[in-house]
Parts: sequence; structure tokens; C-alpha cells
Amino acid sequence: MLLRRISKHVSSQNWFAVAIDFVIVVVGVFIGLQFSNWNDERLIQERANILLERLEADFGVDVWIAINLHEYHQQVFQNSLQVLNDINGSAPMGDEEFLISAYRATQFNRFNKTSIYETLTSAGGLELVGGTEIGRVASLFYETTILSDYESHGQSSEYRQLYRSTVPIEVQLAVGNACGDRQLTIDQTMKEESAIGYDCTLELLPERMQEAAELLRNDLAIAAALRHRAATLVTQNNDFGTIVESIRPFAATREQLVQSGHGEIWLND
Repeated sequence: MLLRRISKHVSSQNWFAVAIDFVIVVVGVFIGLQFSNWNDERLIQERANILLERLEADFGVDVWIAINLHEYHQQVFQNSLQVLNDINGSAPMGDEEFLISAYRATQFNRFNKTSIYETLTSAGGLELVGGTEIGRVASLFYETTILSDYESHGQSSEYRQLYRSTVPIEVQLAVGNACGDRQLTIDQTMKEESAIGYDCTLELLPERMQEAAELLRNDLAIAAALRHRAATLVTQNNDFGTIVESIRPFAATREQLVQSGHGEIWLND
């Protein structure tokens, strides 16, 4: 309709009318583009709000898991020191206590991220929330290599391999069953109780414990490997401790943990 009218005005050489029609076309296109841009911005902001809400919920859960992970590896380090102090004679332990600490010094734990970060990075969502405080802190946390280092170094440590090849299997099983990792409740997690630092006893004959303990105490390679493991843990724990303190303010509340949908991580209270 408008094009027909413009053609008519051109034919009659009514240039004023042509100019008015041209202005109408330009203004119409401009308004259309502005509306389209406004609508795109509105949709982007709505998506950013949804992603930010999910990030706040899932990241709050991951903060507690990270706090527990840090506590866990601090306990592994403490057990490493106790074993080394027994071996060098500065702080001898009984055979049962020694075997428990020697086993716990082999341990490591892994971090399984909630799905939100993969959603952010795969869908370009990180650009939408990366400018927020929680977005910046979450990026620092999720991108750190310490999470994978804890797992890879712990799993492949020479001390872990030597322990498993030296200690009789029935002793390993007895210690693991009685003193292995325990699952925590939500309340225990929020109190920062340890999944590995708790009292336990072994149902083994004293002579069997003494035999296994002496195998470890008398193996120089085990002491050297444990020193290396302990030194690695010092660096990892110090670095990760700094990150944990930076993300702690974003920890989920108890209500948020219960409602998070990740309740399988913890025991029922």
C-alpha cells in the first residue's frame, strides 16, 4: 500500500509527499528495529536471571562440598604427619592407631560439580552472569585445577600404591571397613565435621596389627613416598584453603541444602 502510494507521488512529481512517505518508512523501520532490540534484551535478561538463580542455588551447595573436601584433605595430611612422626621416632603410636593413620594417609576425595557450571559454559551463559560477584567467584572456583589435582595426585600417589602392595589384604579390608570414609548428614556438614577424622577401632588380633605395622615402619621407600605425598598436600591445601575462604560467604543455608535436590550427597538427619 505504501509503495503504491510512493509510486503515485513520484509519477505526479509530488516530492513533498514522497519525502513524507520516506520519513514514514524510515521511522517505521527504526521503531521496528528498536522494538526487536528491546525484545532481544528482555529475553537475554530473563535468561540471565534464570541462570543467576540456578547458580546461586547450585553454587551454594558446591560451597559446602568444597569446605568438606578441604577439611578431608587436611585430615589426610594430619594422618600423614602422624605416620611420619611415628616412623622417625618423634611421636610413636600404638600399632592400631598407626595402622588407622597409615590407611587414612592413602585416602583422597573427589569433587563432582553440580550441573549449573556445565550449563553456563556450554550455553554461553557465563558471559551473562560473569560480571556479577557470584559469577566471578564461581568462575574462580570451578576453573581451579586443585579440584582435579586432589583426585589425580591422590589416586596415583606412590605412597598409596606402596601401602596397598605392602599391607596384608585382610588388614587393609579391616581398616577400610572400620575407619573408612563416612557419609555426613547436612548438619554434620554445616558443622564442618570430618568424613575421615573420627574415632574407630579395629577387630584384629594384636599380633596381626603389630606384624602389619612393622612392615610399614621398616620400609624406607614408604617413608620417602609419604613425605612426598605430605609435601604435595601442604601446597594443595594452602591454595585451596584460600579459595574456600573466598567462596564461603556464598554457602547455602540449611533450608537451601534440603531443597536443593542434591540430598543424596548427605545422610538423612
